[in-house]
Amino acid sequence: MALVLRGTVVTFDREHRILDPGAVFVGDDGRLDAVQTNGQAAPSGFADAPVVDLTGTDALILPGLIDLHNHVAYNTLPLWEAVGVPYLHHDRWVDEKHPPDYSTTVTWPHKVLGRAAPEALLAYIGVKALVGGTTSIQGAPRATRAIDGGPVRLVDTEKLPTGRDMVLTAALQQDAEVLRNETAAKLDGTRVLIYHVAEGRRAEEPDPAHPVSVVHREFADLDPCLRPGLVCVHGTALTPAEFTAWQRAVTAVDAAERGTVVWSPFSNHWLYHETTDVVAADAAGLRIALGSDWSPSGTKHVLGELKVADGIDRHELGGHFGDRALCDMVTANPGDALATAWGPQIGRLETGSAADLLVLDRHAPGADAYRNLVDATERHVLLVVVRGRPRYGAQPLMTAAGATDTSAVAPAPGLRRRVALDGADWPAVKRALEKVRQDPQAAWRDAQEGLAAWGGPLDDPDAPLALFGDMPEGEETALAGAEDLPPGVVVPPPDSLTHDAAFFAAVERSGIAALTRLKDFYP
Repeated sequence: MALVLRGTVVTFDREHRILDPGAVFVGDDGRLDAVQTNGQAAPSGFADAPVVDLTGTDALILPGLIDLHNHVAYNTLPLWEAVGVPYLHHDRWVDEKHPPDYSTTVTWPHKVLGRAAPEALLAYIGVKALVGGTTSIQGAPRATRAIDGGPVRLVDTEKLPTGRDMVLTAALQQDAEVLRNETAAKLDGTRVLIYHVAEGRRAEEPDPAHPVSVVHREFADLDPCLRPGLVCVHGTALTPAEFTAWQRAVTAVDAAERGTVVWSPFSNHWLYHETTDVVAADAAGLRIALGSDWSPSGTKHVLGELKVADGIDRHELGGHFGDRALCDMVTANPGDALATAWGPQIGRLETGSAADLLVLDRHAPGADAYRNLVDATERHVLLVVVRGRPRYGAQPLMTAAGATDTSAVAPAPGLRRRVALDGADWPAVKRALEKVRQDPQAAWRDAQEGLAAWGGPLDDPDAPLALFGDMPEGEETALAGAEDLPPGVVVPPPDSLTHDAAFFAAVERSGIAALTRLKDFYP
């Protein structure tokens, strides 16, 4: 749909222009026909387009936020308060056997919801992302059939008009031979590989069976893939020398290219009590993007993650990055990392870019636009546009933008918004999740019987939808009939959409200074 937004436009383009006042013209194809100052003549075709006029207000028009690392199938679950922290590396916490047990707290609740209420689960996590201004999120679950076209872009499955396969993803490490003989060849300048690597402590105990430690061996195995298009998630155990070697390998192929590190500081500190050496990564020439990871060990969405990064930058890194560079980590940087595969630019407001937009209340008029984004909470998100369509926001702006078929959502006490879910309504989503929660055993049994009764190929477009996690949880077993739900499994209420009192109480119990500072943004 055609749409016009007028007001202060924070472009995040190559010059980081701020157009005040400016105008953004969204075309029928879901791209930006023009981004220009307000006095310039409008492009043709917009005479009858809806107009969201924010001139004279304190609102800011920005690119929609990009969460470049997540595991969305788990995002209805609360923070997992594990007792074994800090863990040495990612292989340790999945095997947690002490209360609160990882299997009963994370694995089984997510399995039940992914099998018994997959549509409601996808809708819920999509709204949770929108509440934080997110328009693209990485970490789509595996599924019996294709999933895309929802309220936010799922980076792993989104299909843009180019028709190309966009991204390859691997949350679990691939065999060194596969990386060398298969995966590396796919990094041909048209694809992106998002790959978890070296997730653990830099002071990790060595593996006596190998000359290098567990997570460093992962980076060594990845050597053939150190090419343009590689996006490494975490890299918490990597050294400055390894960051430098990575970027040198990339520029040896293309001098203009950069590797990308996805930084998830909340999750890193929650599980390992330390985080990626992002200053060393930056010094090596790598670009840095942010990812909120997942709700069992992360923030609610990447808008919250931005605040954790800001606290670390100001209190531990001496302000190395500053406000604008931090904001680039949730807009331009991840957008540039994906541009190789996606074609249309996201994360920058430029002519031809994908029309993913965030309208944010300028809640601190004395601060610049970038500080306003860093400080913003869910209450300051006024409108979110994805693929050129208004998806979430305050009712007056949703109405002005031409939104239809919306339902009411209350993300926090006193906060009222509208959301467009393509035929679904928010109360029905919550009811579907609650039905599973009330009787997990029956929900699991019915879902398994439905899959078994299908009898056809599970990649058929008409197959029953079922979602599967991307963590090492034994989900390679048969989809139906192979597993019984253990007795006593409890599916918790859906995780709140905003950073609330229960979230901050759990964070406070952790005692981790890098995380407890987050509450300062939520008076």
